[in-house]
Amino acid sequence: MNTSISQCQYLISLTEPIFAGLDDSHRALEPQPGTKTAGWLIGHLAVSGDFARKLLERPALCPIEWRELFNPDSQPSEDPSAYPSMTSLVNTFGSVYTDLLGAARETDPSTFAATNPFGPARPHFPTVGDFVAYLISSHLAYHLGQLVAWHAAAGLGPLRRPSRLAA
Repeated sequence: MNTSISQCQYLISLTEPIFAGLDDSHRALEPQPGTKTAGWLIGHLAVSGDFARKLLERPALCPIEWRELFNPDSQPSEDPSAYPSMTSLVNTFGSVYTDLLGAARETDPSTFAATNPFGPARPHFPTVGDFVAYLISSHLAYHLGQLVAWHAAAGLGPLRRPSRLAA
């Protein structure tokens, strides 16, 4: 789990330039047909991270209404007012992942060894530890990559690289 925690810390260190300049007008903007919207991507990451926190026995930080909007198999809305404000999405994302990293460090190993309760993912991630490691590393990286592509497709200009790597 320590490797996944380190990967998550690094990925979180990359979010500042990815989130910079996003505003409420970007919540439902689809710059190219078939791309996810910035609002959906950030909300989905927040809800997914919150689910990982739940697996580690933490109470929800995301409002329950966000599940319908951002769970797997949900579709991005073309209506920006269907989403929370961009500020709320970004702030909740930050709160979720800050707490998730702490939870992952503090969780008893027996919790990680438990069977993954999310059946659709169980064939690939049979334990809670396997699934949490995926959610805080590969899943997070995949969707942040989509946000980088969204940023370019939306014509927001080049991303500023972080000045240093996260510890």
